[in-house]
Amino acid sequence: MRRHKRRWAAIPAVIAATGLLGACGTTAEPAAEGPVTIEYWSGLQGTDVLVEEWNEANPDIQVALSTSDGSWGEQFAKLMAALQSGDAPCLMLMPYDYIPSLLVADALTEVTDEVAGYESDYLESTWELVNYAGATYGVPSGSGPMAMYYRADKFAELGIDVPATWEQFEQAARDVSTKAPGTYLIGLGGDSHTDFISLVGQKSDPWFEISDDAWSVDITNPESEEVADYWQRLRDEGLLNMTNRWDPTFYNDLSEGRQLAVIGGAWQAPLLAANVSGGAGEWAIAPMPNWTEGDVASSSNGGGAQLAIKGCEHPDEAMQFANWLTTDMDAILSLKSFPAMKTDEMSTPDEVKTFFGGAEINQELAEYALAMRPWRYSPTWTEGMTVLGDSMSAFKDGSGTLSDLLATLEAQQIESMKALGISVTEP
Repeated sequence: MRRHKRRWAAIPAVIAATGLLGACGTTAEPAAEGPVTIEYWSGLQGTDVLVEEWNEANPDIQVALSTSDGSWGEQFAKLMAALQSGDAPCLMLMPYDYIPSLLVADALTEVTDEVAGYESDYLESTWELVNYAGATYGVPSGSGPMAMYYRADKFAELGIDVPATWEQFEQAARDVSTKAPGTYLIGLGGDSHTDFISLVGQKSDPWFEISDDAWSVDITNPESEEVADYWQRLRDEGLLNMTNRWDPTFYNDLSEGRQLAVIGGAWQAPLLAANVSGGAGEWAIAPMPNWTEGDVASSSNGGGAQLAIKGCEHPDEAMQFANWLTTDMDAILSLKSFPAMKTDEMSTPDEVKTFFGGAEINQELAEYALAMRPWRYSPTWTEGMTVLGDSMSAFKDGSGTLSDLLATLEAQQIESMKALGISVTEP
C-alpha cells in the first residue's frame, strides 16, 4: 500500500487492506474478520432509511448512523473535537472544499487501495476531488454540474434567443433591460461567492494544485480576471439583480418575473421547483453559456464525498458501504443529491419534471456533468470563505470589485498556508 509523507499533512496510520473490492447491489462481500460496525456521520435527511436497507442486507457490515446537525463549518468543528476525544466516526460525508483542510488537520485515512476498484464508477472530475497527490481518501458522493434555468415563455415574449455564448448572454441581458424595464436576465448577489467561483471555474485552470511537497496558487490568472471583468461590467451597467441568493425575496423575484434566469448547480433545480410559484411549467434548462461558440464546458457547484476518517478500523468495509450509497441512483436521488457517478440514464422526480414543462432535466444535467472542468481547493479554503463573503458584499454595495476579490483572496490564501508551514509556489 502506498503511503505519502508530505509537509502539508501528517502521515495517516497504516491500515492493512483486506482486498475486498467490487461490491455489487446492496449485499457486500462479507467482512474478513467477522461482523463489524461502521460509525457513520451524515447530515442528509433520509440517510437513516438507506442505512436500514443496507444493514438488513449486510449482517456482517453494520452501519451505525449519527445524524450531523448544523452548518458544514460546525460539523467540521465537531469532527475536530471528536478526533481529540477519540470519538470520531469511521466514515463521514463532507463537502469537497473541506477535504484539503481535513488533510492538513490529519483527520483522514488514505484508502487508495481500498477504492481502486471503484474509480471507474465515478466522473473523472469528481474522482479528482478525493485524490490528492496520488492518494485517495474516500469516494465522491455528489456533484453539481452548472446549468442555465430560464423562463422559456418570457424569453419568447421578449424575442430573446437562448444564449450559447457569454457574448450573446451579455446582449440578452441588455435586451431584457431595454424591452422590460425593471426586469433582469440574471442576478449575482452579495452571498453568491460560490456561484462566482463556479463561473470562473468554467474558464480558468484550477487555482490550486499540489505537487510533491508544495501547493501552487494562481487566483489572479488572466482567465479569472476576464470572468471577473465580465460580471463587473454587467453590475456596473445595472444589468444584474443584486438580491442575495439566500434572501427570501430571491424566490419572489423569480416568481413574479423580475429575474428570468438562474445559472447554478444541479441542486438548484429541485429548489426552484419547490419555491418558485410563478411560471411553473414554463421553466426550461440549457447548458451554461460558453466563452467560445461551439464549446461545451461546464463547471461544478456543490457536492461532497464519503471520507474515511483517521482511526477508522475498517476502511475497506466502510468504502464498500460508501460505494453502494453513492452508486445507487434511487438512493442518491432520495437524498436530494445529484450523483457523482457515471450513468447513461437518470430519472427526474415528478414535481421537478412538472415545473420544467415535463422535461427530463436530470438527464440533461447528467450530460452537462460530463463536461465539468476539473477544480481543486486549498488547505486553507475554509479560512478564505470569510474573505470571499466580505468581498462579494463589497461587490454588491459598490465598494469593491471582483478583480479586488481575486487579489485579496490570493494574498489571503498564500499568507494562511505559509502560516501553517505549507510550502507555497506563488504566481
